[in-house]
Amino acid sequence: MSIKMIAIDIDGTLVNDQKEIGAKTRQKIMEARKKGLYVVLCTGRPLSGVERYLKELELVSEQDYAITFNGAKAQVTGNGKVVFENLLTKKQVVALDALSHELKIKGQIVMPDSHVYTTFRDISPYTVVDAFYTKMPLHYRTPAEIAELPAAAKYMWVDEPEIIQATLAALDEELLGEYYVVLSAPWFFEMMAPKANKGDAVIELGKHLGIKPAEIMVLGDENNDLTMFELAGFGVAMGNANEQIKQLAQAVTTDNNHDGVGEAIEKYVLK
Repeated sequence: MSIKMIAIDIDGTLVNDQKEIGAKTRQKIMEARKKGLYVVLCTGRPLSGVERYLKELELVSEQDYAITFNGAKAQVTGNGKVVFENLLTKKQVVALDALSHELKIKGQIVMPDSHVYTTFRDISPYTVVDAFYTKMPLHYRTPAEIAELPAAAKYMWVDEPEIIQATLAALDEELLGEYYVVLSAPWFFEMMAPKANKGDAVIELGKHLGIKPAEIMVLGDENNDLTMFELAGFGVAMGNANEQIKQLAQAVTTDNNHDGVGEAIEKYVLK
C-alpha cells in the first residue's frame, strides 16, 4: 500500500475528549509529513477553528492544505490561498433561512471568511458555543439583510436535538433534495452545496496534488466522515466511531483518547 495523503477529521479523531492532540499522534503525523506525505486536516470547522492544531503539527507551510466547512472549502494553510470552494448561492441561503423561520427551528449561516450570521433574535446557545470554539465572529442580521450577503459555506439548523429530530421526521425530503445534508452532531444539521462534502473535497484536493484515490488514507468517526470512507482508497475508523463508519472502513484503530490516529499512521503508513 502506497499512501501519499492522509486526511484526518478533528473532533473525535485527531483530538481527545479534552480537545488536545496526544503525544504519539503528534509525533507520527510529523514523521509522516517529513517523509513527504501530505497530512490534511478535514473538518466541519472554519480555518480559524483549526489554526491551533495546524501550528502544533507544523502544517503551516505553502505546501500544506486544510479542508474546512465539511468540504465546502480547501486552502493552503501557509498563505490562505483558496484551492477550491463549493458554496451555497445567495438564493439558496435566503430560501433555507425562510424555511427555518417557517418551521420554527433556529438556524445560522456560516460564511467562507469564517464569520457566522443568524436572523434569530433569540440566538441559539449552540450558535454561541460554536462561534466561541471555532473563533468565528457572530453577527445578528434581519432576513432582509441576509439577502445582501455573498455565497455561504453552509446553512445549519442549530437547536435542541429533540427539535431537530422532530423537524426532520416531519419534513418533506424534497425540500432539501438539492443539498448535501448531514447531521454532524445531535444539535447540528448542516445543509451545503452537493459537492461540499469531505469525500468529494478529499478526492478533488488529491487530484490537484496529483494523488489518486487509492493513495489516500482517511480517518474519522462520525456521519460527516462517511463520504471520505466511500471514496478514498483506505479508510481507518476510530475505535469510538459509529457503526456505519466501522462497516465502511478497511481497518479500525484505537479510540481518540488512546492515540488512534498515531497508532494507525505507525501501522499502515510508517512501517
